[in-house]
Amino acid sequence: MAYTQDQVDRLQAAIAEGAVRVRYADREVTYRDLEEMRQTLGMMKADLAGAAGRPRRRRILFRTSKGF
Repeated sequence: MAYTQDQVDRLQAAIAEGAVRVRYADREVTYRDLEEMRQTLGMMKADLAGAAGRPRRRRILFRTSKGF
């Protein structure tokens, strides 16, 4: 999906305000938590960077648990 700079700006503003709802044009998105918002923001920025011809960075996150 192609994202716009306006969508990135709106999501960044929502994160800064502590809001979990963001309105994009004619739709509103409610995120579960701050982590989901940050992941989405990273995806949006990577998509915009790829569209601008810059190489995309890949970030791999590991989560481990002892299973207790």
